[in-house]
Amino acid sequence: MYTGLLIKESLLDENILDFVEIKNVDIWVTNHNPKYWTAVSFVSSCMEFPEKLSKALREDLQIQWYVDMKADNTKYIVLKDLVLKYEIGNRMEKESVIRKCIELGLPMEQLDWSE
Repeated sequence: MYTGLLIKESLLDENILDFVEIKNVDIWVTNHNPKYWTAVSFVSSCMEFPEKLSKALREDLQIQWYVDMKADNTKYIVLKDLVLKYEIGNRMEKESVIRKCIELGLPMEQLDWSE
């Protein structure tokens, strides 16, 4: 079972929401365009969810969209056409994922996801 949070505005294909059970929805005020983001907390039992989600994310030159989620003891960082993961507690794997995220343009202040 995957649990996580996604920003609805990051989705190119909203049909991916057919694969989740929505647990909570919040509206966030941002300094980006659009000004308001819809934060969706979810769970999914779809085994291929990270790969499906990576295909559904929007490609944007201004914002590097990603989804932070976990299943069991594995943390997933899902970007457009890319799924990164590490075993929770494995410092070397986590640092490798963080380095890759920095290479891809994610701001350092966004790389403090909970485990």
